Order: sequence, then structure tokens, then C-alpha cells
Amino acid sequence: MLRKVITGVGVWTSAGRGPEALLAALKDRRAAFDATPPYPHDGLKQPKAGIIGQLSRDRPAEQLLLAVAADALAQSGLDPRATRTGAAIGTTSGNISGPWERWHRAVLAGEEASEEGTERDAPTRLLVEHLGLAGPSTTVSVACASGTAAFAVASGWLEDGLCDAVLVGGVDALSLYIHAGFNGLGALASEWPRPFSEERDGLLLGDGGGVLVLETAASAEARGARALVDLLGAGMSGDAFHVTAPHREGRGAARSMGAALADAAVDPERIDMISAHGTATVFNDAMESRAFRSIFGDRPVAFHGIKGCVGHTLGAAGAVEAALLVHAMDTGVQPPSPPSFAEDCPVVPPPEAPGAPALAISTNSAFGGANAAAVFALPGLVAPRDQDPVEVVVRARAEHTWAPGRIDLRASWPDAPSRLARSNRFVRTGVLAVREVLEGFAYPEHTGLVLATSQGCRLTDLRYHQRLVEEGAGRVSRMEFIYTIPGSPVAETSILFGLQGPNLTLVGPWEQAEEEAARLIRWGRCEVVVALACDAPDPGSPARARAALLTAGG
Repeated sequence: MLRKVITGVGVWTSAGRGPEALLAALKDRRAAFDATPPYPHDGLKQPKAGIIGQLSRDRPAEQLLLAVAADALAQSGLDPRATRTGAAIGTTSGNISGPWERWHRAVLAGEEASEEGTERDAPTRLLVEHLGLAGPSTTVSVACASGTAAFAVASGWLEDGLCDAVLVGGVDALSLYIHAGFNGLGALASEWPRPFSEERDGLLLGDGGGVLVLETAASAEARGARALVDLLGAGMSGDAFHVTAPHREGRGAARSMGAALADAAVDPERIDMISAHGTATVFNDAMESRAFRSIFGDRPVAFHGIKGCVGHTLGAAGAVEAALLVHAMDTGVQPPSPPSFAEDCPVVPPPEAPGAPALAISTNSAFGGANAAAVFALPGLVAPRDQDPVEVVVRARAEHTWAPGRIDLRASWPDAPSRLARSNRFVRTGVLAVREVLEGFAYPEHTGLVLATSQGCRLTDLRYHQRLVEEGAGRVSRMEFIYTIPGSPVAETSILFGLQGPNLTLVGPWEQAEEEAARLIRWGRCEVVVALACDAPDPGSPARARAALLTAGG
């Protein structure tokens, strides 16, 4: 049995730096959307956002990540150079905001510029280099569930003994690239975000970063460090429903919460605090309410969300929310629940006078139907589950290279679904590789899918941003923005083949996909997983994909 503990947190949002500032803003019901966006906002129906005014826009994600990591390490007392420490950092955009935007604007203007340091995983790589981390590292990019999915990855590393501690976090800094995309989706609120309210009509975006020091209890005890809370379990799932809209009944969100509770060996009746995703969009809040009901019934449970206060911090949301949750549990405080509820949000009713939280769950959902949840408890309250590693077997492999130019989907799949007609090269490579390894295999609906890609969505990034620069924020392509998420092949593939198990996307080499797929099986979090790697960054270069079908042995 391996006990895992949180010993330090760092968080920075528009409400201020540190979990105390965020909790104070929530208790005062103060909306922190006062700063003017530091980018042009012509063409945006709603320019308001949760901007961190002190943040430089030169390399904002890197500055944010280094700052919150320093805060977390300071509280923990961990010397990352003196122990085997890894980093699992979630993000949707990484260095797209700032470095990449400047590089591409220069290219479009006919100027010479270097693309080095503009990637989505650049902040993670800088953190590893800056701190001299010797453990494993990766960038998790499961859209808005990234910060929570990072806990599942880090937990597996500790169980496999790859390191003694992990900096688990998330970071995203706003830019016109991101703001224009959500504007094009029609997802922005007309005035303020009002999660779960009858008046809710959309979200506002926000800068945000959070890092938590997760380590084995043995590591913390050897250093004399105080455990703030225990991480008991984590779970992930896929809706297999739609690339942007959530499943109306919250099927995927409920599945990820159920998986996290099972991983924690905790009965839902014991949960006394929920950190909700709560975007304030009509469909998300309604589906999340139904998911809560399906897991917790009608028992009063205290719950809260932060997006009405600091906005949606995208890939950082799960880490920011976890930092607040840990601080609230450590100080014995229940953040306030939403003040009102809509009829279409049959939410778990909060108690009138909630007590100090002892067992809590945090949940997030994302584009592509990805969901993630994590369960936390006061130190020593729940014994970690006793789990023996499971044998992992590779059942099938596939590897393909496609010539430059458009991939003829029907040449390989004559009766391919019409929904793929608008898909790009990146998505098609993933779909075809997964189809091959699944062919003839009776896979269950809870089959998982783990993708590793270095720069697969780069071509879509370029097309989307060129239109933004040339035609303005009001003319961006909704479909191209959706396909700028690195996990777009996971989204389409899970829908096509009904894969509702863990959905995970990593920005990194092929080996990471198979390693993480095997870890999910080895520690009992899934029985069948497809590991996928694909890249198609340039129409003038070949596109490549690899896939492997892994199952539990026996």
C-alpha cells in the first residue's frame, strides 16, 4: 500500500497569488475581472476576462508556472535537486500565448524568426531545467481536464517507483488566440459567469497557474514535512459523444468520478465536499448536476466552484481548483456554494451549515469529451487501497506512414463515417491506426485511449491563427479552433469507436503513450487501452502513426 500526500501548494489567479487570496475572493463572492485584456479585443463580443495584471505577456505561461512551483516548494520544504522529483504539468496552450503568437505574426509579416521555445510543452521543459529535476516529466494536454488528469499520471509514477515526488500542476495564460476561439464558439457570457444559475449564459476566461507537491508519505516523513492532505485516487473517462458538447446526462463526468472513488476505495456517501467544474455554460452545468445526482443521490453535499470568480483557467483549472481544495481542507473551511440553482440543474443540495471537510472530490470536463476527477482526504483518514500490479499484454500493433498531401481516408476505409469528411491529416492518422489495432477485437466500452504527440496539431494552429491575424477575431474558424487541441484524434476516435475509458493526451514521444497505457492497466485503472502516437505537422512532410492494443494478462 502506497500512501501519497500533498505537502505544498502554489496558485496564482486574477484574485491574487496564493490560495488564501482565492478563498477570500470566493467567500466575498468577488468577481476578479477588472483588468483590461493586454491584447487587442476588436471583434470580441465579450472582452472581459480574469487577467493577472502583474503578469508579463512576454512569456506568461513560463512566468506563471515558475512562480507557483516556487510557492509550492517553499511551503513543502522539498529540495527537488536532493530527491527524485518529476513534473506532470497540464496545459491547453503552453507557450502559444506570447512566444508562438509573436513568432507566427513575424512569419506572416515576412520576417525571419525562430520557432524555438514556442511549443506547448516549453513551460514544462523550462521548469524541469530550471529546477534540475531528475524524475520523469510530461505535459498533459487533455484540454480543460488537463490539470486534474495530471494527478492520474503522477500517481502512476509514484506507484511504479519512478520517483519520490512529483510537481503536479497546470498553467494557461490568456491571449487573443484563445479568447477569439471561445468567442467564435459562442461560449462567452454576456456579462458575468453565473454557474448553475437560471441566468447563466456562458463563461469568462482567466489566467491561472497551480502546482502541488505530491510525494510518497515515506518521502515526506523522512524530511519531516507536514502532509496537508492525502491523494487517495484519480480517474479519467471519455464521453464518446461530441467534440465540444458534453453528454447531456453527464455520462462521462459520472464515470470519471466513479473511477476516482473506486481508485480511492471510498464510498460516495463519505464525500463531504465537491469541487465542481462549473463553467456557467448551459449544457455543462446541467450535465454536471445530473452527474452529481447519479453518484451522490439526493444527500446534501457541500460543493463549490471558482469560475464565477476568476474565470475558466482552461488546462490550469484542475490544478488551481485542487490547490484551493487542499488549502480549504487543511484550514477546515468550506468555500461557499453557488447562491442559486436553475431548474435544469438538479444539483446535489448543499447542506445549510456544512462542517469542516474531511473527504473531497474535484472534477473537470473538457472538449473532446475528456473527464477527470481526483479524491483527497485529511491525512491518515483513509488507508490507501491494497493493489497488486497486473500483468500487461500487447495484443496488436500497427505503424503507418502517409505521403505528403491529403490522406485519402476512404482508400483505407471505404465506408468511413461521413463525420470525418472535414477531419484533418492529424485526426485521420490517429483514426486509421486505432481502427487497425481494434479490428476483430471485442473491446469493452470502457476501453481507454492514450495519445502522445509532439506537434500534431501545429498545422491547424497555423491556419487558425493566420485567419485570426488577417481577418480579425470575429472571423476565426470554429472548427479549426476545436482541432487546435492536441487531443483531437482522441476525441474523434473515442466517438467513432465508443471508447469511454480513460482519455489521456501527452505532448511527448511515442514511448510515453505505451508506458502510460501500460500503467493504467498495471494498477487496475483500466483493462483495455489503446496507445497511440501520431504527428502530421506539415503538409509537405510525411504523416506518421503508431498504435498498440494493450490488455490485462490472462
